Amino acid sequence: MRKVFSSQRLENVEAVADLLRKEGIAVRISNGRSYRSSRRATFSYDSRRTPDEVPSVWIVHSEDQPRGRQLLRDLGLLESTRDPGASYLPSGRHGDAAAGKTGFFSAKRIRLGLLALTVIGIGLVGFIMRKHGTADVAPKPAAPAATPAPPTLIPEAVTELQVYRADVPTALARLLVSEALDKRRPAVACLEVDNKEPSSALMQALTVPKGTTLHPASACPAKGAFAIAVHDYMTDGSGSGQVQLDLDVEDSQLVDVERNGAEWRVLRRH
Repeated sequence: MRKVFSSQRLENVEAVADLLRKEGIAVRISNGRSYRSSRRATFSYDSRRTPDEVPSVWIVHSEDQPRGRQLLRDLGLLESTRDPGASYLPSGRHGDAAAGKTGFFSAKRIRLGLLALTVIGIGLVGFIMRKHGTADVAPKPAAPAATPAPPTLIPEAVTELQVYRADVPTALARLLVSEALDKRRPAVACLEVDNKEPSSALMQALTVPKGTTLHPASACPAKGAFAIAVHDYMTDGSGSGQVQLDLDVEDSQLVDVERNGAEWRVLRRH
């Protein structure tokens, strides 16, 4: 067996396992549910959890591993193992800075989560105190019993989700490249994805406008071609993230994207 996916959140692991089973791939889940566990009781983002305790998905049969890994890679759920070597095109002006933009996934969510927990805790304590105060006012035949202290609310500690670089999903690359070709409509265009040749599946799926010829970057004519590069997809495995889009030499964009099922949409361009 081989492990292909792991997550601190058990729901994510079960969703990936169901996806692979629907494709006819036999899988097993380690550190999953037990007779004592429940969906929420077992969830924690505690960074002290050892890798052996994190819920994981394993592919049972070795012949299914390439197909399963490719499926997860196309959905942006499998970390890239490629070496970021030489590119056929010059890198965008954002470059490696995209790897450091973790604020998109962390600070605001943590502040909002802690604020919500604080408001809920204050409201619950006030409700319990009012309830006990009303009961004490009513006449009682005997001396009133001591009012128990309200329970102490301990907010759940929330840590940042780990952001990692993954191969650009085929469906996402198709969306961005098709939009660029339709808008610019160059006579000749050259494409690379993740600093390498685009896959044959992507080249066949692209919608190329009439009058435009599209080449892989390695077969690009020496002059007059419109260069397109898609690379550095950063995600936390939740289905959203950021990707770098370079259009020739004058336009380099950092694009916020989100996946809904198998479809992708652009949220914002920087």
